[in-house]
Amino acid sequence: MNLSRSMWSSLLMLGLSIAGVSAQGTFNPKQFESFAEEAVESFNLPSMTMIVQKEGEVIFSGAWGERGKETDQTEVDLETMYAIASLSKAYTAAAIGMLVDDGKLKWDDKVVKHLPWFEMHDPYVTEHMTIEDLLCHRSGLITFDGDLLWYGSAYERTEAVRRIRHRAPSYEFRSEFGYQNLMFMTAGEVISAVSGMSWDSFITQRILKPLGMERTTSSYEQLITDPNFAKPHLSGEEIFTLSYENSGATAALNSCASDMNTWLSFWLADGVWKGDTLLRPTTVKKIWALHTPLGTGAFDEQNGTHFKGYAQGWFVMDYNGRKVIHHGGGLPGYITKAVLVPEEALSIVVLTNDMSSVPTMMMYAAIDAIMGRPFDTRLEQFLAFKQRSDDREAAEKEARLNTKKEDPKLAKLDAYVGVYRDEMYGDAKVERKGEGLSLTFSPASTLFTGALSSWDDHAFRWDHQDPFLTFGVISFEMKGKEASGFTVELPNYDFHFDKLDFRRVSE
Repeated sequence: MNLSRSMWSSLLMLGLSIAGVSAQGTFNPKQFESFAEEAVESFNLPSMTMIVQKEGEVIFSGAWGERGKETDQTEVDLETMYAIASLSKAYTAAAIGMLVDDGKLKWDDKVVKHLPWFEMHDPYVTEHMTIEDLLCHRSGLITFDGDLLWYGSAYERTEAVRRIRHRAPSYEFRSEFGYQNLMFMTAGEVISAVSGMSWDSFITQRILKPLGMERTTSSYEQLITDPNFAKPHLSGEEIFTLSYENSGATAALNSCASDMNTWLSFWLADGVWKGDTLLRPTTVKKIWALHTPLGTGAFDEQNGTHFKGYAQGWFVMDYNGRKVIHHGGGLPGYITKAVLVPEEALSIVVLTNDMSSVPTMMMYAAIDAIMGRPFDTRLEQFLAFKQRSDDREAAEKEARLNTKKEDPKLAKLDAYVGVYRDEMYGDAKVERKGEGLSLTFSPASTLFTGALSSWDDHAFRWDHQDPFLTFGVISFEMKGKEASGFTVELPNYDFHFDKLDFRRVSE
């Protein structure tokens, strides 16, 4: 069984790796492998690849499972490609740092200096947002706000960024943490404007080529035509692959364990690679400094964590006297993790092609193993987390199904037909399909198209095409005998359907 989807958002802020130790605290690869194999089996993962490196030496590497069902050679290896999602953010932070080192940017430059068209809902925020603000999640927008603009949509990167001006903030500027993919996408546009290259070209020319990371790419076409790429899965079932190229600087990269190990080695070397300073050591320290604090809870206290927060493109925390720099990546069908413990010269990368907390579990256990601490209870601990989440999700699903009304009050179906518009998101179309109705979100028609069936008074269940999300409930507002607009109830932790407000614009 895999982790329920309701926990996906929290995975972006967690991550791990695991290993065994002898009584003397010596890393034991065989115990590590047994633990990893049990984790893959217990969470029913299609595949996992990982590398643990210490003091420049790979002390463990492993690959388990299969890429997918429709391939001739299915076993994964350390060259197998995965969508690494938000692990892309550290590349963006490094790229900004390189432009600062080049003298082409300053951390406190206003965004509008380089992107005159950039606009937030609040004019004060528009005027004062800095480059540094873009990279540390303190824009005033809540976590994942605006992500429907890029998720499965046809919007280009610039258009998605432009549309965020319609979303009012939830917090005061710089007062609260809100994980913001749109701000990282904006940083990508800054990189393009300042360097004269696209974000993709800059990452390739200034990072991937110098490091020899030949397999890492932001190209969707290159990913899906690669004979060695892991297909996305949900609860063990393979799903269709979706392009995330338009997410750009926030989540567009795809990579493999061997390339990611090189990437982490570059950071542990303080930005110096084969004698060439690609990123100044002082800039590395700046990127790793805590910018936006986060609270700690019972789980953190159990782990000896006293502080944690966001740096720039990385999360940071203390863990039993060591500074841990880490980030998770999550997209439907993929969860990944990258970890650095500079004082131990330790790096960990874990890539998987299903939704589970295994990459997070693997981080803590690996660090425990290296530091001579027990790790054996981690699997039991995270399986218990999963069971509680599954139980909660099942109860919520049952309660929601029970809200369906036996004989709802509905108008004639033609009263709901028309084109509707949400100011930020764009258009949606309700059409007659046979004897019933169909709803399509025009910017993301591949994912968000599906039949409407009666649910409540002037409300319909919406069975769209996205396998990651549950069904929606579309509630129409009536003006006389015609619908004037509708709202969407689609509970999940990753996309804010509840903030959409569609108003009729035509028949």
